[in-house]
Amino acid sequence: MILLTTIIEKMSSIAGRIAGYLMIPLTLIVIYTIITRRFLHDAPDWGFEVPIFIYGVSILLAGAEVLRVKGHIAVDIIPRLLSPSWNKFFGIFAMLLVILVASFLIYRGSLMAIESTMIMEHSSHQSSFNPQIWWFKWFIPISGLLVWLQAWVEIYKIATGGSADDSSI
Repeated sequence: MILLTTIIEKMSSIAGRIAGYLMIPLTLIVIYTIITRRFLHDAPDWGFEVPIFIYGVSILLAGAEVLRVKGHIAVDIIPRLLSPSWNKFFGIFAMLLVILVASFLIYRGSLMAIESTMIMEHSSHQSSFNPQIWWFKWFIPISGLLVWLQAWVEIYKIATGGSADDSSI
């Protein structure tokens, strides 16, 4: 079981790193678009939609890593007032809610991605760029699966008293 949790946490970590590295081309594209619009009075057609895709993929991929390193916003007043056993209960309950939401993302996201792929969906912004977006929709169920797996790892850590705050992977 420890090997499985390590593999899942490594996948979350890699996805988080990819999400972080995507900020480099995002920044460069935004700067390029601003410069060409401001000084050349001619922004590229793709300068609006490509950053949306990069940012969207980045946010979707970062979810599991944020859960792994406890980077999400949490109210810590209530746990201070509760006993350790109640903290375990509420921690597991919270992760079960995360699993429920992630399951919805996996199911509905898969349906959307399959339909989008079947029709080879294009952007609805009606620009001259008009890129295909079916590939982008696959990141919804993929990221949902990563969060779903990481939430199970968090439940395992809480239940076994493992190092729930270990973010060294």
